[in-house]
Amino acid sequence: MDAKERETTAREIARTHVEQGFDGVAQIVEQVLDHIGDGPDDLAFAEDVVEAVWRERLAEQRDWPEVTDPDRILRAFAALTEAGVTARAHFTCCQGCGTAEIGDAAAPDARGYVFFHYQDTESAAANARLHLSYGSFHAADEDLAIGHEVVAALTAEGLTPEWDGTIRKRIALTSLTWQKRLPPLPA
Repeated sequence: MDAKERETTAREIARTHVEQGFDGVAQIVEQVLDHIGDGPDDLAFAEDVVEAVWRERLAEQRDWPEVTDPDRILRAFAALTEAGVTARAHFTCCQGCGTAEIGDAAAPDARGYVFFHYQDTESAAANARLHLSYGSFHAADEDLAIGHEVVAALTAEGLTPEWDGTIRKRIALTSLTWQKRLPPLPA
């Protein structure tokens, strides 16, 4: 890969992960290295690119509203967790892994769960659309009740979930403005 292609690829990968807002600098540097290689100067190059993209996003954040859509989602998830529904954001690589692993993340008295996985986060950042998986830990006939509880928590935070009220469909949040705040760069 030539220098221009290397720079373009590194910036695109860094921007994608920075915009999602969940990974730290070191994790994003690893993602960049996975795509550009690991030659003698690649680590320093990747760190420089990721830090530059991170700074750009921090500058963008100054103009964001006080409460963003991801803030609302995370507040709804906190309320659900408090109510006995295990809620995890950016949880595992995919829906299958998330469904298999959510029980391990649950408190012993949790009644159910809701989560979105890495691919869902990518979709939210790129396409303004987030899908949520949900269900009961106890009985399939309680899945719908958990779904209704998730919809109510999201609605209480000012979001407009779309759901057909059946277990066949995941709950969707559409027309999101994905502005997940980043912490300052480490000194």
